[in-house]
Amino acid sequence: MPSESDAPTDRATGPGSRGPYPKGVRRRQEILDRTIEVFADVGFEGASLRAVGEAIGVSHAALRRYFDTREELFLEVLREKDRQAMAEARGRDHDDHDDGSDVLGLARSLDAYASQVPGLMALRHSMVARALEAGNEHSRAFFLERYAALRGEVLSTLTLARAAGVVRDDLPLEAAATLVIATLDGLSTQWLLDPGLDIRPSMVLLEQLLTPPQPHVG
Repeated sequence: MPSESDAPTDRATGPGSRGPYPKGVRRRQEILDRTIEVFADVGFEGASLRAVGEAIGVSHAALRRYFDTREELFLEVLREKDRQAMAEARGRDHDDHDDGSDVLGLARSLDAYASQVPGLMALRHSMVARALEAGNEHSRAFFLERYAALRGEVLSTLTLARAAGVVRDDLPLEAAATLVIATLDGLSTQWLLDPGLDIRPSMVLLEQLLTPPQPHVG
């Protein structure tokens, strides 16, 4: 059962303060990691801060020291999951000496990583919907920043792929990057509603639309 001893006392205060001490940063990371595990296993529906604290063995008071609201915790969970997915995708590209030949490599990696934890994918879609509500500026700012960063990453991938000769020269790459993300979002929404839906043919079709036509042999 959570106890108040979980509450951190490692935040620097006063003149010259530089924020949390390393212990506080580690504790915050532990809370995020354990929350991700809980959401992956049982989802997020009805998860208040108090319920999350009970599920991960942290007192409500301790949780509030790091996250003022449920919304803040949820957004930070999404931010951390994005960071992990991006790091894994980049590491895989580096290990494979990526030359840009896999047009949708990054996008496919991120979507596959998210699909491993459907509870978190559902959380992301739910929070996007909340960001559209009037007065929900914090969530709105988070997703504006997130989509801008994703567009930049996909644009970099497409630019590299064009240099490798595997993306059509007549495509406006910024618009193509936006289209790739929109397609992934739409497909993941349909997959959440119907997990039996095979989205791979749609991904193959999208890749075919981006790549130059094959020379006619005849």
